[in-house]
Amino acid sequence: MSVRNLVVFSQSQNTPYLSARYHDLFGIDHFNSYTDWAVKKIVPGAFVIEEGDENYITSTVDAIRKDQEVFDTLCFVMGSINSFDSHLVDGQLLPPLDLQEEINQVADLRESYKQVDNDISKTGRLIKYLWLRPKFILRPYHEWQCQRFYQYPLLDKLSYDATDSYEWLLTLANTKILEPLVLIDRQRECAFCRSSHLSFVDVCPNCRAIDIEIQPSLHCFTCGCVDIQEKFLHDGILICPKCSTQLRHIGSDYDRPIENYGCQACHQTFDEAEILVRCAMCEKEMKPNDLVSNKIYSWQLSDKGRTVAVRGTEVDMLSSFDQLDFISIDLFVHNLDWLLTSARRYPSITFSLFGIYFANLPELVETMGHSRLLQMLESFEQRLRNMLRTPDLSTRSSENLLWLLLPNADEEGLRGFQVRIEANLESIQEGSEYKLEARFMGIASSQVPSREDAELLLARFRGELL
Repeated sequence: MSVRNLVVFSQSQNTPYLSARYHDLFGIDHFNSYTDWAVKKIVPGAFVIEEGDENYITSTVDAIRKDQEVFDTLCFVMGSINSFDSHLVDGQLLPPLDLQEEINQVADLRESYKQVDNDISKTGRLIKYLWLRPKFILRPYHEWQCQRFYQYPLLDKLSYDATDSYEWLLTLANTKILEPLVLIDRQRECAFCRSSHLSFVDVCPNCRAIDIEIQPSLHCFTCGCVDIQEKFLHDGILICPKCSTQLRHIGSDYDRPIENYGCQACHQTFDEAEILVRCAMCEKEMKPNDLVSNKIYSWQLSDKGRTVAVRGTEVDMLSSFDQLDFISIDLFVHNLDWLLTSARRYPSITFSLFGIYFANLPELVETMGHSRLLQMLESFEQRLRNMLRTPDLSTRSSENLLWLLLPNADEEGLRGFQVRIEANLESIQEGSEYKLEARFMGIASSQVPSREDAELLLARFRGELL
């Protein structure tokens, strides 16, 4: 890829107008269409699409983002563009010097990106695209014709297949490649096809007919008859249709029941209609409580995603700590509860709980870079591993929160452990302008309140550490 070249697409047969300053800074190649460009495959520092009709711009942007070689290349437009395509380009053409700086920054980031597979996966394509654009926010596009009302244009283009981009988004969120930024909307969706095109209909709770009406009813105290008001009216006088009693005074002869609805199909009266939901896409019917709730967020590349970009594997910043032989959090809680019970029954049994929270990992990633931060964490992990004994247990309750269970460690032993661990952390950061903010908290078994179990103790510690 040449960072000194621009490829300009224009419908016009004439060379598109760019000021002399662009020609001074860049070599410029002009093509009428993506098809013409694909013959030569000149890979530039950026594409530029001259203003043209909407179909021309849309087809060109679509082809660029689906191209295996240039999907991640900067792409700018000259003039207006529709809102959908605006999610797929890098904005309006920048002034020459600003454009040069932007292209150079992307080139620097491209050099630090590590691609393991020759045939990059769709997740790899997304990570690379976002890695080259550190401030990029993946925003939803609202389209009423879309099955779910919202879609993510970039995911649709980079997937290259017909799979549901929402399912892909869910996978990206679950694997923490993407992290939510801002909640845009909350909506209900069909439980069968996940469509948001829903119709809410009031129906009779008895026969589920839709032919229901609001109609006033009366209740005769003499015989208990309840029916619509019209059946009580005879020549302007209220007479019960069942027992023929003349109803004169409300409250003593009759009253108005709360059943103000009447079904024209089964003649049932009721106070509240049942709500039935019908999906316009799959035509299935369901109750409102059966609908699926979906939160629509804007997203950005997570710290884990940035780590994948520079290391080429899906590991998180604390993956090196896995060498501590973590046990599951459930097993850790079980063992902690067992030790708490034992220590309360047998005073000779002692242990300590120790928590380590890394508070500023995201900030350090931005300031010192992934590689240097990983080296620092790996050095700390090695020293911590040397401090732990065979019976000691460790686990993780989140990506930056570690727990250690230290059998046969009383208050004095706990204080000594914390002093050593703080000294080791200070030692590995000596001479570095960047500091890893690690928070420590420990408690000996003799200090744990008598009514506090393992789950409550960990929750309290977590709250204090965070």
